Amino acid sequence: MVGEIPAVILPAMDTTHLSRLRARARRLTRSPQDAEDLCHEVCLAFLEQEALGARIARPLPYMMTALRHAAAARSRRMARETPMDTDHEPQVEDAALACLCSEVLAHLDHLPAPDRALLRRVAFEGVTPSELAEEMEVPLGTIMSRLARARARLRDVVGIASVF
Repeated sequence: MVGEIPAVILPAMDTTHLSRLRARARRLTRSPQDAEDLCHEVCLAFLEQEALGARIARPLPYMMTALRHAAAARSRRMARETPMDTDHEPQVEDAALACLCSEVLAHLDHLPAPDRALLRRVAFEGVTPSELAEEMEVPLGTIMSRLARARARLRDVVGIASVF
């Protein structure tokens, strides 16, 4: 029904008013369907006012104002009803990553205790390798080598190829 004003409305409306109303509605909305819906709402509101006995001396300014108010109300309503951004919805990739993470965590227990402890401190507790080196009183290069070997063992256990 896009582009068609119901036949009951046409006799009461000036066709130049309708074309200007449609043009304004298209500028106020994002889709032709929304623009047409707004035009219908405004035309029906105009007819209802006339049926109630209101004498509207200047119909076009009245309808333009009603259109602007209807578009603003619709916009506010849509903002309240629109779900949150889809950027935060879980994606298929997120599910695959979650499965991989749970698999990695399950296989973490199969590592030797020193490797497991080192990876847990860095990955879960947020301890930096330099902090570990100071804490364990060993050179930073030693910690980095141990971390690299622990990560390699974990990749082997999980069955993931090296990224590099």
